[in-house]
Amino acid sequence: MRTDLDCFIHQTHGRMRVRIASLKGNLPFCRTLVRDFSALPGVQRVAANEVSGSVVVYYDPRVVPSSSILRVFQRRKLLANVIAFPNASARPLPVVRAQKSQTDDWVSETVSFASRAIVKSLLEAALQKTGQMLLKKILP
Repeated sequence: MRTDLDCFIHQTHGRMRVRIASLKGNLPFCRTLVRDFSALPGVQRVAANEVSGSVVVYYDPRVVPSSSILRVFQRRKLLANVIAFPNASARPLPVVRAQKSQTDDWVSETVSFASRAIVKSLLEAALQKTGQMLLKKILP
């Protein structure tokens, strides 16, 4: 069940987006958050949107850790009901590749066969030409 205090956090390297229902339609509070974040060393850019209720903070993680950014939200009592939270121990999910269809296999085999045939005939032609040149040099 979502409430007025719901909070959604999405974090990537050097970027954090926080959506908070209570920010919607609250332009003065959005401006206050922009000012608070802009004062942090290492914060490069802050964008707040009162229509969507989101704040995006671009920062240098070597200068300011994400925990410092979250503390600004905590001081403002905005992290009441966190729906999603950045997880430092999370690993990217492995990429699941779709199985090849029989058509894909046929195309791959055909291309492979054709390319081998082309290379073989080019090599044979080159060797034949080289052999002819050598014979002309050896047997005048």
